[in-house]
Amino acid sequence: MKKIQTSIILLGIAVLCLSCASIPNSAVVLTEEIIKEAEHMHELNIKLINRLYEDRSDSVNSFITNIYTPRVIDNYRKLFPENVDYKNELPQIMESIIPVINRKKDSLQRVLNERREQLIFELNSNYSNYSKATVALQNLINAAVKVETAKKNAIASIRNLTGDAIDVQKVEDKINTLLLKVEDNFNGMSEIKK
Repeated sequence: MKKIQTSIILLGIAVLCLSCASIPNSAVVLTEEIIKEAEHMHELNIKLINRLYEDRSDSVNSFITNIYTPRVIDNYRKLFPENVDYKNELPQIMESIIPVINRKKDSLQRVLNERREQLIFELNSNYSNYSKATVALQNLINAAVKVETAKKNAIASIRNLTGDAIDVQKVEDKINTLLLKVEDNFNGMSEIKK
């Protein structure tokens, strides 16, 4: 999940760095909908795990009641001498057998419950990491859209003030070139520092 989180953040940074291509305002709405859908999927996954383990728990109970208990009683019955009426002794037998059977059943149920809780913990942990990454991406997209809007407003204001006497696109290209040179110099300084 950390790889996914890192990938999402790097994708967001790449989108911002390559913001020469405009980011539509609909990108904000789209990522918000993706975040909501992921939340619904997480809730469904939790419900699915709970349902799966409820079914398994029911299967364990059914097995203990319908298969295991009758076999245990039958095995005890075979241990009695033929002259003993085991039907009269059955209540006493059951008193001694039932606690053993219940311990076996409780043990199986505990294992199932521990596994269910572990899966839900892992799912919640992964979802938390995913949520942090998507919120970071959402914030990056929001910032990029604001920058894009501010850029368009600034260009429109310059055009209103100058009456198109200044080639805004040329100025923008020069600024972008300057920013790329600064980035190259910064990367070079980072390499020297390393």
